[in-house]
Amino acid sequence: QVISASDDNTVHIWDVRLDPEIEPRRFKGHTSRVNFTAFSPDGTRIASASDDNTIHIWDVATGREIHKLDGHTNRVYSIVFSPDGERIVSASSDHTVRIWDALSGKEIPCLVGHTGSVYSAAFSPNGKGIVSAGWDQIVRIWDVETNKVIRKHKGHTHYVNSIAFSPDGEQV
Repeated sequence: QVISASDDNTVHIWDVRLDPEIEPRRFKGHTSRVNFTAFSPDGTRIASASDDNTIHIWDVATGREIHKLDGHTNRVYSIVFSPDGERIVSASSDHTVRIWDALSGKEIPCLVGHTGSVYSAAFSPNGKGIVSAGWDQIVRIWDVETNKVIRKHKGHTHYVNSIAFSPDGEQV
């Protein structure tokens, strides 16, 4: 299956095994543009991030909204499930990185340190670290258990729009 996010405030899910002319399933709930979507590792849930400052978690099988995550005070640019599917990390123009319990919908901690919009965040392959990148031109690596900045990397001369760990977790 493939999910897509749109300026029409919806999330679509497409079954790539079916005829492309078949209408996608639509997930409605956001009140503004949807910026990012992600599947949980087991494929049973999807999450969507929006300019309406929220994250929605949806059940793939039923299309039902499981949780609506409020907490960001400005648009949410990206979201990623942890490798075990139990948490979500989100990046926002409110200068924060937030960690959420994907099962209960509760916010865990708020990681503060960027001085501009945070455009991208990701979990390390073992789920113990988070990397975030912002419009402040800084890449930060956080320890999930202590919520502290492990490292701060400079070098970009403009916005950092995307970030990821290598599969072995040794490089960003």
